[in-house]
Amino acid sequence: MAVKLRVLSSDNAVLGGGISVKRRSSILFKLLALLMVFGLVAAACGNDDDSEDDGALKVALLLPGVRNDNSFSQAAYEGLRDAVAEDGNVETEVLEEIIDPTDSLPALRDFASQGFDLILGHGIEYVDPIQQLYDEFPDVAFSMTGGILVPGSVTSNNVVDWLYNVQDMAYPNGILAAKAVIGDTIGIVGGPEFDFVKTMHQSFRDAALSVNPDLNFLEGFAGSFVDVQAAAEVSQQLIDQGADFIYCSGDGICIGAAQTASAAGIPISVGFGSQEQTAPDVYLAATVIRMKDLYLSFFDQVRTGTFGTPDGEVHAVGEEGYAFYPGGIFNAQVEVLPVNMAATVDTAVGLDELQAALDELVASIEAGEFAIPFPG
Repeated sequence: MAVKLRVLSSDNAVLGGGISVKRRSSILFKLLALLMVFGLVAAACGNDDDSEDDGALKVALLLPGVRNDNSFSQAAYEGLRDAVAEDGNVETEVLEEIIDPTDSLPALRDFASQGFDLILGHGIEYVDPIQQLYDEFPDVAFSMTGGILVPGSVTSNNVVDWLYNVQDMAYPNGILAAKAVIGDTIGIVGGPEFDFVKTMHQSFRDAALSVNPDLNFLEGFAGSFVDVQAAAEVSQQLIDQGADFIYCSGDGICIGAAQTASAAGIPISVGFGSQEQTAPDVYLAATVIRMKDLYLSFFDQVRTGTFGTPDGEVHAVGEEGYAFYPGGIFNAQVEVLPVNMAATVDTAVGLDELQAALDELVASIEAGEFAIPFPG
C-alpha cells in the first residue's frame, strides 16, 4: 500500500509565532521556484517505480497559505494528511502559497498533465482556473472551494464544489464574545472585503446581539487572507478606537490579530483555527473546519466513477444536480473548539460558563433543535 505526502515549497522564512512563510524576492525567482517545484513533481513521479503498479490514487492539494498557518490552509493539509493515512493507498503532493492566477493556472495544468486523479483547489482563488481547465482534462477530478459564490461557476462530471456554512463559522464566536467581553465594544478583523467575509461578520454580530443588544462593533479589513502584518495593524487601530475584544474571522491573518490582542491584554476569538500557541494568555476559542471525511469520500467517488454531477452534464448554481457539498456543525465539518482554560485574560464571566454556553449551542444544533440562521 502506498502512503505518501510531499509538500513542495521554497525559500521559507519564519515570522513571529513560529509560522513558516515562503517569500519570493523577485518575479524571476518566483518563476524559477515554480519551475523547480514542477521539476521535483515530475522527477518524483518518474522515479517512483511502484507508482505504475500499486494502483495508488494520485491527489494534489493547492493551498493559498502555508500548511501551518493555524487556519484555513492548515485545516486542508491536516485533513488530507489524515485521510491519506486512513486510506492507505494514496500518493499526494501539496503546493503552498499559490494565490495569483498566473501561478495557480499553470500549477493546476501541470498536475492534471501528470495524470493526477484528483486535484483539490482549497480556496476561492482556484475557482476560475478550475473552470478554465476541467473540460480540457475530463479524466481528472477537480474539487473547488467556494464555487457557489462565483457567478457563472458550474460543476460537471469531473468538478465538485465545497463550502463551509459561513454562519456556522461565525455564530459561536459571537455568542462567546458577547458573554466574555468586559465593556461594550467588539472589534472585528477580516481579510479581503468579500461578500462572504462580510456575511460571516454579520452572523457574528447577530449572535452577539442576541446575547447583549447594547453592544457596539468596529470593523476593519486587512485586504488579504495571508498578510499577518496588515491584520496586526488593523487590530491595533480597532483597539485604539476602543475595542474591548477582538474577533478575527479567519485565515493566516489571525496570527497578527492574536499577537496584537495579546500585547493589549484583551481577549480574542477566531475562525478557522486555534491561536492558542500564538497568544495563550488572551485566546479564548475558535471554530475550525475538518476535511478528512470529505476527502475520504472524494477518494471513494473517484475510484468508483461517481464523482461529479449524477448525469455528467454541466449545471449552473441553483440548478438540480449541482454537485455541492456544504460543511457545517451539522455534519462535523465545522467544529467549535473548547475554550482555552489556560487563558489568563479577564472576562465578564468565568471560562467554565463560556464553555457551557458553547456546549449548549452545539448540542442544540446537533439535536436538530436549532439551526443557525443565515444573515438576512
